[in-house]
Amino acid sequence: MSAKAFRHAAPFQFASSAWLEGALQKPHTLNQQLADCLKAVFLTDDGTGPSKLFEASQKADNQLKVLYYARPEELCARAFEAFVEDCQPGNHFLVNGTIHSDEAHAGLYPQGWQRQQISEAFESYFSALGEALYREQEKTR
Repeated sequence: MSAKAFRHAAPFQFASSAWLEGALQKPHTLNQQLADCLKAVFLTDDGTGPSKLFEASQKADNQLKVLYYARPEELCARAFEAFVEDCQPGNHFLVNGTIHSDEAHAGLYPQGWQRQQISEAFESYFSALGEALYREQEKTR
C-alpha cells in the first residue's frame, strides 16, 4: 500500500511506517482516508500525542525487553483485528480475543473511544476502496 499512498516509499515498506516517518503522501481521497486510519491508530484524539494503544504497546515491549507490540505494522494489524472482530456478522474463525484476552486487558488492542474511532476510519476507508475497485472492474467489462 505504501507505494500507492506515498511518494518515494522504500520497497516493501509498510504504509504505517512510511506515514510515521513523514513520507510525502500522494494526493488522492483514498490516501487521505488511509492517513485518517493511521492517525486513529497512532495518535490521541487531538493529534498531539501517542495513542493509548501505542503507549500500552510500548509498555509491553519495555517489560518484555523487545520491540514487537509497538512496531507500526503490528499496531495496525491488531487494530484491524479489532475492527474485524467488531464487524457484523462476527467471524470467530478469522479473529477472536481482541476484547477478553490477556492482551486485550493489557491494552494491546484498541479500547473504548479509540476503538470506535479506528473502526469508523477503517469502515470509511475500506468502503471507499471497495467502491473504487468495483468501478474499476466495471470499466473493464
